[in-house]
Amino acid sequence: MLDCSRNAVMKVSKLKEFIDFLSKAGYNALELYLEDTYEVEGEPYFGYMRGRYTIEEIREVDAYAKKCGVELIPAIQTLAHFTNLVKLPQFADIVDVNDILLIDADRTYELIDKMFSSLSKAFSTREINIGMDEAHLVGLGKYLDLHGYTNRYEILLRHLNKVAGIAEKYGFNAHMWSDMFFRLNNHGNYYGRGLTVSEDICRNVPENVAPVYWDYYHTDEADYDAMITSHKAFGRELWFAGGAWSWVGFTPHNDFTLKSMLPAMRSVRRNGVDNVIITMWGDNGGECSPYAVLPSLVYAAECAKGNFGEENAKKRFAELFGEEWDDFMLCDFVDEDLKKQQKEGFSLGVKEMLYSDYFLGTFDCGVLGTGEERKAYEKLAEKLEAAAKRSKNYGYMFESYAALARVLAVKYDLGYLTREAYEKGDKNALAALLPDYEKTLENLENFVAVYEKQWMKENKPHGFDVQDIRLGGIIRRTKSCTRRLRAYLNGELEKIAELEEATVDLATGGEPQKNGAWYNHYGTIATANIL
Repeated sequence: MLDCSRNAVMKVSKLKEFIDFLSKAGYNALELYLEDTYEVEGEPYFGYMRGRYTIEEIREVDAYAKKCGVELIPAIQTLAHFTNLVKLPQFADIVDVNDILLIDADRTYELIDKMFSSLSKAFSTREINIGMDEAHLVGLGKYLDLHGYTNRYEILLRHLNKVAGIAEKYGFNAHMWSDMFFRLNNHGNYYGRGLTVSEDICRNVPENVAPVYWDYYHTDEADYDAMITSHKAFGRELWFAGGAWSWVGFTPHNDFTLKSMLPAMRSVRRNGVDNVIITMWGDNGGECSPYAVLPSLVYAAECAKGNFGEENAKKRFAELFGEEWDDFMLCDFVDEDLKKQQKEGFSLGVKEMLYSDYFLGTFDCGVLGTGEERKAYEKLAEKLEAAAKRSKNYGYMFESYAALARVLAVKYDLGYLTREAYEKGDKNALAALLPDYEKTLENLENFVAVYEKQWMKENKPHGFDVQDIRLGGIIRRTKSCTRRLRAYLNGELEKIAELEEATVDLATGGEPQKNGAWYNHYGTIATANIL
């Protein structure tokens, strides 16, 4: 599954190239995740200015996929995750709460019918993923105001039956994410050994809808076994979705993908689950190149054949691409040199440290400030630059990652060192940091240039406006902080107010994730203020 909804809408030419890869690796289907990034006839605001695929574009890709032996399948939303749709006043009357559509509203089903009608013209397949995941507050917004409190399972099932009826009208067989069936029965929990869904609920799931158990997190085979057993209560064909970790910012997390994929694939093979999806999400911006997770995709494909172990995948990877597996694994930015420089249990992702503010110091609590982090990123940048020269087809991607590593080689601890010197009243130490601010600015400008090149090569231009805004923001903030730091050193500014306020250790506020990014949302990272 390729996410084409979080700003990055892959170009048609690149979709064809990606399908070539999938076919060679042994995949027989590609699900395109499309929240509102596809044409819906009669709905001009659906996917407005988002780079949506036209019906003709999808037909072109669909025909190409057929030639390659790959089935192109739409993966859409029919309940929640309408993040962009709910921004528009044209759809205000069918919003329940947050990004959830209003159940039992006639216009909701008129819209969904139009969606299916357009999809039926664009795709030749009659398989469809209807979404319905993470609708946590369903029935608790406008629905509650209109109808009073209603059993939320009742609401969900009524909606599902209506959507299933529309799917059947257009000849589609549907599968859907299963989490809400479990969450509503288990106090919001989806994962856990022994979680169940009542027999009554299972009986009322429409016959033309198959559940999809999604799990990207566990490293113990027994966890997957338990959830597969729980899903068998539906008495339907079961699908499983694992994850190629492409959603933690600019960089992937192939390392953890492999750790979670091995037990997952062993479990699904042993439990007779034939339909397996590998998801490539683009949460909060679609910043990561889809090609950065090629090792994960090859690994999953080999595991599906029963060829377990990294060495099998490495061999296959070399056969398919003539590229260096180890070069691609560098894209994780979590090599051993960097791991050694981070506090126990505190995993600082690249996105956090790229956007972390120099004066606000949100993530300073995770920085050691020994200078070793800088050395590690410099070393990584050199490795990535060498990989760019070796790569036959992905040199541009390695150049982008190398430029990002160069930014972090200076910026990673710059805020920490600034605060440390300021709190000590050491103006000489502060003055010594000014060249680092200037170097960071230079490196940021270079990264934006090569990253734009990467984006435009892989995606439609739509969505890069967000990257311009975000990256332009940190460039502007670098200039602003540099100017204020100079003013303080020159005596023009009595104090730097943000540095007067003590920071708190975020690690004490809850358990930080041990794998992947702790925070992935730009708004959370960039500022403590309202964004």
